[in-house]
This record gives sequence, C-alpha cells and structure tokens, in this order.
Amino acid sequence: MSDYELIGIREVFSRLFVLAVANKMNFSSFTSMLIKSNFINQIEKNNYDNINKAINTLFFEITGFFVGYDESYGIYNDAYWVGQNYFDLHYKTKKSFAYIFLKLPFKKMMDLYLIYHEMDFSSLVEYFYRRCEEKTILRLLCEESHKSLNDISIATGISINTLKKYNESDDYLYKGSFQNIMKIITFFNASIYLFIE
Repeated sequence: MSDYELIGIREVFSRLFVLAVANKMNFSSFTSMLIKSNFINQIEKNNYDNINKAINTLFFEITGFFVGYDESYGIYNDAYWVGQNYFDLHYKTKKSFAYIFLKLPFKKMMDLYLIYHEMDFSSLVEYFYRRCEEKTILRLLCEESHKSLNDISIATGISINTLKKYNESDDYLYKGSFQNIMKIITFFNASIYLFIE
C-alpha cells in the first residue's frame, strides 16, 4: 500500500470519529462496534482492498446509524484528532485497535486533546505506553464489565490462581493456553486481537 492510500484510510478512520461525536453516540458503544467491524478487521489484516466506501455507508455498516449528510468532511476538531492519533498509535505500536481502545478509551483520548494536540506525537506514544503499564488487560476487562476474578472462574472453569497471574501481568496472559484465552474472549465477548501480542 502506498503512503497516499494509507493517508486516505487514516482520513476515513478519523472522520468516523467526527460522525460518532456529531451524532452523539456513546463513546464506549462506538468503539465496541468499530472493533467488531469489517473495516477494522481489514485494517488489522493490512488488507485495504475492500474498504474504500462512502463515509456514510461505512458509518452505517459499523453502527447501524444512518447519516444522510456527511458532517465530517473538512472538520478538524478534537474527534478528528482522536481518530488520527488512534490510527497512528496502531501504525506505530503495532497494537490492535481492541488493545488501544481498552488501554486508552475514547473518552480519555478526548480529554487528552487540550493537552496533547499541539505536542509532538511521540509525547502521546510515551503517555500510551505508561497507561499500558498501569493496568493489565484482564483487570481493565473486569473493571469495564464489573466482574470479579471469581465470576470469571465460576463461568469459565479457569482456576483463580491462573486468573490472578493473568491479572498481574499481560505477559502471563499472552502465554496462557489457547483454551483459557478463548474462554476469556467468550466470557467478555472480546476481540481475539486483544490477546495477540
């Protein structure tokens, strides 16, 4: 893919965030829908062939929300900045969007606009890496869904001791058995890309 095509995909990605904010979508719901979309799936696989669509069509396919008029074109606001920087974080860190959205949620990213929008991108990357160290994937999933390790253990059959290790370090989680990872994915209805290092 050429740099020109990549810039085009980044532009479309950023404008989706503008439409989400303009249409007063819940930030968490929007990123959840985005993670499960074919659009993100294609980007995660570095396959950009079938994602060149009109922005309103793409937004509808992702959210089920119809926008008759494209309010995103030519808008360079905080939501656009958020979309650009999420895309750039994915490109720079090679982390999945599921991982990035979990570690740095949309609302938090919007809050960062005033601080970081005039800084060099490297400052945001450093901040992101610090956030990644603060809480593990499993801890964030538990907080987000208001579930305890005991709840997970009962539902999945994974021992509490194993879950405690996963909760202490993402490294333990990444080294977990395929069966345990799949049970956790099913329990939280999470993206498999979240568990790929």
